[in-house]
Amino acid sequence: MALRQPENLKENISSRLLVKSAIVEPAKVLPKRAALGEVGNRLPITNKNVPVKKPSTMGPPQALVKKTTYISVTKKEVKKPSEKSTTTLKPILKRQESILKNIPVDEKKTINKDLTKSYSTKQLNIVDPDENSKNEPQMVAEYLGDIFTYLRDMEVKYPIREQFLEGHETTSRMRSILVNWLVEVHMNFKLYLETLHLCIAIVDRYLQDNKNVGRSTLQLVGTSAMLIASKYEEMYIPDLTDFVYICDNSFSEKQILQMERDILKKLDFSLGRPLSVHFLRRYNKIAQVRSDHHTLGKYILELALLDYELGHVKPSMLAAAACCLSMGILNEVMDVSKLWTPTLVHYTHYEYNDFKHIIADLGCMIAKSESSRFQTIRKKYASSSYAKISLNTKLNGPLIRKLASSKK
Repeated sequence: MALRQPENLKENISSRLLVKSAIVEPAKVLPKRAALGEVGNRLPITNKNVPVKKPSTMGPPQALVKKTTYISVTKKEVKKPSEKSTTTLKPILKRQESILKNIPVDEKKTINKDLTKSYSTKQLNIVDPDENSKNEPQMVAEYLGDIFTYLRDMEVKYPIREQFLEGHETTSRMRSILVNWLVEVHMNFKLYLETLHLCIAIVDRYLQDNKNVGRSTLQLVGTSAMLIASKYEEMYIPDLTDFVYICDNSFSEKQILQMERDILKKLDFSLGRPLSVHFLRRYNKIAQVRSDHHTLGKYILELALLDYELGHVKPSMLAAAACCLSMGILNEVMDVSKLWTPTLVHYTHYEYNDFKHIIADLGCMIAKSESSRFQTIRKKYASSSYAKISLNTKLNGPLIRKLASSKK
């Protein structure tokens, strides 16, 4: 062992000498930086040939990189329209302008007029009755055509048969007595006109389905029908005790309510049958009549409630006949067919010949009203609130005499 030690010592000495003699390359030393020098991820470049490393993702200058890239993107996206695109649009615009210039001014006006007019208005002189009320929301002018089409469908759906009292315990005279009494009740309660017309319609529809109603229960049917109509039309309904009182305590509250339930079951709760007053208001507006014409029309329709022979007539047709007859009486026109203008034909869907026979019946009814036993309606319309229309001397004029003589 003592002989090998000198060899190891020689090897160590020789290696140290090699390092000192620069045979082995010395390690590179980075230059020192100042205490407050530049802080960043870029290394100082000492040798130009040495490539620079990419910046790491941990450093804060990433925001600066985003900012520069954002600016470059916006510059690329914002582009001015090229000259080619503008040049392609120019001939199209010139072509459109040339077409418009070739159209004369008169042809433009005629085109607009033809588009706004319908075929019927081109053929006939039809006046729009709702032209001044189209901007009023409460008048619902745009829906009036659909509303009255629906009402005409409903009067066909719920008809009253002709001679519906045949084989019935109730006679036509008993019915007239009941209607005359119901008019008095209507006046005492100060109800709407629609309530009276709906009450009579309910009575007729119930009588045609129930032939067992006689003298003892007919007044009860009328009382319960008035109660139902009041609930349907009125805002403030008379008390049930008031209905017992007007019957002179002939029926109790329980009997009135029981009859009410029976009527609603027979009619299947279908109370939407239109009334002649609804159509009369519309027809008078179309005809542009005065207020006394409308009052006379209401008087004629109320007298028709007493007449059993007119109970089966559709309300729309009855209102058309009353409208035409009221204009003929007050305007003293003997040929009333001339009063039924193309505008009325267009909006009512009735020709004059459709209700010509009904006008004769109404004229005969007016002629007999003075000598009738049932004077409640005539006294009602003799008041100043109805312009004393039933006392008008024109109701005995030549037109009424002519219509009455035609029925004999």
